[in-house]
Amino acid sequence: MIILVRCFFVLAIAIVFVSCRKNHTVFVEDYDAKNLSVFSDRGNNIMSCYINGNPFRTQDRITGSLFGRGDYDINLRKNNLSTDNDTLIVSWFADGLSYEHYTLDLILSVKKDFSYTDFNLLEGKRLAIDGVNGYFMLDHKLDEKGIGNIYFHRAFLVPNDSTDISRFSGVFEALLPSYKITRGRFDHTLPGRVVSF
Repeated sequence: MIILVRCFFVLAIAIVFVSCRKNHTVFVEDYDAKNLSVFSDRGNNIMSCYINGNPFRTQDRITGSLFGRGDYDINLRKNNLSTDNDTLIVSWFADGLSYEHYTLDLILSVKKDFSYTDFNLLEGKRLAIDGVNGYFMLDHKLDEKGIGNIYFHRAFLVPNDSTDISRFSGVFEALLPSYKITRGRFDHTLPGRVVSF
């Protein structure tokens, strides 16, 4: 009887921990692009693309997991170590169980003291990523910098203390020395912990 009570107690604790987890990612497959998500602007918290013809997608955004640890699909940060300009860095984290690569990064050179307001001016803009004003990179390999283009359908960033929700969506393509990235699409909401400004 004591063993049964202990098993029930352990099972109850496990159910509580699992039920606290929440998946904020919505994957809706694009019928015209097998294994990629549709392009959306609904806060589906996903990025997907083809890398050399193979599908790549970000990990699911999970919150409320054991001890409050969360897994995030994206990290948006600003590096202001240079004296001449700042660097805006977007890192997408791969679903590590299924894909060869673990990050896809976009590094953009931006003006010094680049702010939330400046970020919001990217909305509706298409940028040529030419290797001078920015580059794409896979797995933090600095010897594999790529050119391409990105279109920001939505670029709305709010300060961390705001009650509004930041949104980030668009499409991109890139060419690296060993990789061709095609049909990239992203759609994210951005909680404060994934934005470092």
